[in-house]
Amino acid sequence: VFAPLWTLFASICALPYLLLWLLVWIVASLFQPFLVLSAIAFVSQPAAAVRKVQLFLDTVTYLAFCSEKKWKKTADPSTVFEQYKGKAEIDKKTIVFLRHGESSWNDTFNKGDRKTMKFVQGFFPGLAKAFFTEWYFAVSGKANESWFYDAPLSDKGRRQAEGVQTYLQSNTEYMLPKEQEYLAIVKGALDKKGSAVNSQLVSSPLRRASATMAVGLQDRFAKALPGDKMVLLPSLQEISFNPDALCITKPYGKIQPAWVDPPVVAGIYEKQTDSRLYSGNKPVNGKGIDRIQTFCCQAFTEFADKDAIIADGHSLWFRSFYQTFLPHASTHISKKKKLINGGLVGFSLQRLKHPETGGYHYMIDPTSITVLHGGF
Repeated sequence: VFAPLWTLFASICALPYLLLWLLVWIVASLFQPFLVLSAIAFVSQPAAAVRKVQLFLDTVTYLAFCSEKKWKKTADPSTVFEQYKGKAEIDKKTIVFLRHGESSWNDTFNKGDRKTMKFVQGFFPGLAKAFFTEWYFAVSGKANESWFYDAPLSDKGRRQAEGVQTYLQSNTEYMLPKEQEYLAIVKGALDKKGSAVNSQLVSSPLRRASATMAVGLQDRFAKALPGDKMVLLPSLQEISFNPDALCITKPYGKIQPAWVDPPVVAGIYEKQTDSRLYSGNKPVNGKGIDRIQTFCCQAFTEFADKDAIIADGHSLWFRSFYQTFLPHASTHISKKKKLINGGLVGFSLQRLKHPETGGYHYMIDPTSITVLHGGF
């Protein structure tokens, strides 16, 4: 009497395990061709396989140990400037920030300006596309390509970079004098002698940033002005532990165009990009504030002969910069909101040499901030 009941009970208890085994078998059957092809590709191209493993380990390391967002709130810069006003030497440097276009990482994980329902509906198909693309790079030996690591421009990001080019071609007749001044700087205005550009192009070494500058400022690059090159600065690397904020380019090496970049980018990377200052990925134990302060120092020392710096970088880095160097009493929107993708903003950065310690202090002149293209 009890035997059939016991058999039924045992079958019910075993059912979840049977279903799990069936699921594993189905998944293994579906992915077997991919696993076999991957194994063959890795064996036939060991160098590419090692590179992909290295990128994966770097990602895990930064996710686990990176603490670059953790630093103490800095002192109010206006305190020192007010205390030594008229008593200390103050230098000024014009800075123009350009935020990169949207990246493939943003396209996969960020809602952006899409409606919530549309983003939710497309999330898993988009994620599947991203992983398949990453797998294709792995098996095809494209060691320096990635959808996630050092994420390149998305299609939308490329259009945003092209939007920068269109803006720079705008008629300046009805612009305010300050806008005209900043626009001339970005376009590559010459110095007072008319012999060289009075501004320096610099970019984060991350591909989406350098590609945005190459596409957006391609008319300036086309002039091939003497010495006018885009310098890759590690100090501009994004403040984030995500893999999209890690550089795929090797130290002091030539940056390579991504598969999505338009043809103009390759030529600019080849002839008009300078990687002499690119010493490699940001350190795992570094702090974002260190790179922000390094940028300020470089603006007045490494590029001392330039009146202005045009810097292509990232939203969190830019926001941290404003929070650090704007007076604490300032309520400017840049301290809370991100600069939009493809946005351009100019301002004056001041440097004060402390008369007693000899050290340098930096502050943004809040009255100088001028939104050129896009906004916050």
